[in-house]
Amino acid sequence: MFNVLEATVKPLMLNHKVLEVAYELYLQAPQSTNPVISLRELSRRTGKTLLECRNAIVEANGLGRFPDCALES
Repeated sequence: MFNVLEATVKPLMLNHKVLEVAYELYLQAPQSTNPVISLRELSRRTGKTLLECRNAIVEANGLGRFPDCALES
């Protein structure tokens, strides 16, 4: 029961602003084998730290978002 509740609530805890901008960068990246998201650009646009940006993308990736992307700093 707790696992179902956690799976429902966890996506709501992700930083939506970071994920929105990350998705824009993901779509703008050349669609090679692994589209690259620049953590520096993401941080600059959102005002979040590189670590916060990285953690938000990694969490979202664990939930099936940003498949096969690479991160660069």
